[in-house]
Formats: sequence, structure tokens, C-alpha cells
Amino acid sequence: MTINISDLKGWLPVDAVVVDGRPGLWWMEMADVSLDEPFLQQTVERARQDKRGELFTEFDVLLQLEKILESVPPSGFIFHSSRCGSTLVANACRAITNSVVLSEALAIDKLIARFFTDAAEGGVKESLYSVFLRGVVHALGQRRNDNEQHLFIKFACTSFAQIERITRIWPHVPWIFLYRDPVETVVSNINDPPTWLLDDDWRVLASIIGVSPDEVAAMSLEERCARSIGSFYSRAAALANDNSMLLNYNELSISSVLEFFKVSPSSQELEAIARTRGIYSKEVSGTRPFIADTYAKQKLASDLVRKVTEAWSNEAYQRLEQKRLRK
Repeated sequence: MTINISDLKGWLPVDAVVVDGRPGLWWMEMADVSLDEPFLQQTVERARQDKRGELFTEFDVLLQLEKILESVPPSGFIFHSSRCGSTLVANACRAITNSVVLSEALAIDKLIARFFTDAAEGGVKESLYSVFLRGVVHALGQRRNDNEQHLFIKFACTSFAQIERITRIWPHVPWIFLYRDPVETVVSNINDPPTWLLDDDWRVLASIIGVSPDEVAAMSLEERCARSIGSFYSRAAALANDNSMLLNYNELSISSVLEFFKVSPSSQELEAIARTRGIYSKEVSGTRPFIADTYAKQKLASDLVRKVTEAWSNEAYQRLEQKRLRK
């Protein structure tokens, strides 16, 4: 199928896939679709119900699209250690008029996963995937009206392990890292395991933890999670700088995040942000009330959870807290 590149205006890359042995992108026509849901994939599923046009291309179209698409430059990156308030922050950014929020876009995070599994440091593939990643962000952030001013990107937690490569592509974009007490994070992930902990291609977690894929497969879910978030904490403590902000869930300040991202909300936007704090951040309907769960998660923690967090997460968490309090 021959594609006229200009016809892809208004189409978004919604997944990174392999079709008939060819790696590339799955696109959907979304010119008039508002990105309102907490996660981009939820918006994609809503749009798919309307029988939107979809097609596959190889990655090379990104290079051509960058020449013809006007895109909103990133205003801020949201990284996190999982289940620690990052979706709340993304929803608050979405309440800012004329902002675009890309929350855990599959095309972004799957491309970043290629760095783990297929690209040696400093190799040709690393350069190639970096170009593709920049192109995907450019395509997803394409300006769909003249008023759009801000683009915020919330990455999957595993993508934080590639923060150095990401910031080499966008060295001047401010980034935040959200985290919380490791016991609470592990309890949340064990009670409702996310895909990144269950995927039987263990190469990504093996790279994050620093062991072999076979060793990851032999671990309990609790240990797998505790060692992963311990790695995220260590990386954040080591790499946080003047272009970043560390945010503990227990002291999460939306106003501080927006100020750091150089956004000055209006009174109406502040009211909209305040409403987001009262609802469960991940639910599409926006009707489920938010209930503080710190005490409940601590109470639910098993002896195994406390053992693995003590062994693999707590020391890094304390270092991270010390770094945050010094900044």
C-alpha cells in the first residue's frame, strides 16, 4: 500500500508493532479526538469504537513526517516508580487549557523498551531508536489547533531506567520523578499486578534489575517488584539535577509541579485541578471518589513484602529521600 505522507496529518501512532516480520507503527485517524482519558490507550479504545481508520507503516515515515508536521514541543516529562500519584499529576496537567497530555503511550514506551533489549550503548541501533523515538513524540504531539501550548508526557515506570538516553534526546525538558514508600508500592502492584511485572519476556526487567532473564523468571512477584523499584530509586537519586524534581507521594504538590514546568494556571484551571484530586485518577468515568490508602497498604503488607523491600528497596528509598530534602 502506497501512503501519501501528507495524508497522515491528524493520524497518531498508537502502537509499535511487528507486521509480517516488519517492525513499525500502527496508526489511527484521530484528528478530532480529544485526549481526555487518564491513559492514551483508553482514548484509543474509545476512538476504535467509532471505526476510525487504521493502518501500518514502517518507522521511516517518521523522518518524512517531521518535515511537514508542526508539533508542540515537550513542556515536561513525568517519570515514576509505579502506583505513586503520577496519573494524578498527568490529569492535573490535562486540566490546563490548551495542553496535550500523552500518558503511557504504547508507541513511546515500546520503543524505549528496544533500548533494553536490542540496542547496545553507543551503537548504531541506539542512534536509530533515538531518532524513531523523537519522531514518535513529534507525531503524537502534532499541533491540531493553533492554541495548543504545552505537551506533557507521562512515561511507563520501566522507561525511567532509560532516563539518560531520553534526556540526551531532549536535554532541556524538565522532568519529575514520583515515588512513595516501597512497601506501599509493592503491595499495590501485588494486589493488582501490572503488565510490566507479568510479561514473560524478562529481558526488560532483567536489564533494570541487573540479572539474567532466567533469574527474573525464578523470582517471586514480590521480589521482582521490590528489586525493580529499588533500581528506579537508585537511578533517581544518582541522576536528579537542577533540571529535575523529586516528589514523594506523601508530600505531592500539584502547584509545585506546574510551577516547575513553568505553567501558571488560571483560577478556572485551579478549580478544575482541585476537582481531579477528589476522584480516582485512573478511572475513565471520573465518578469514583479518591480514598487515601497509605494506612491500608501498610496494614496489608505481608511478611514477604516487608522482607523483600528491606532487602532490595529501603536503602535506595532513604538515599532518594535524602537527595530530595537536599535539593
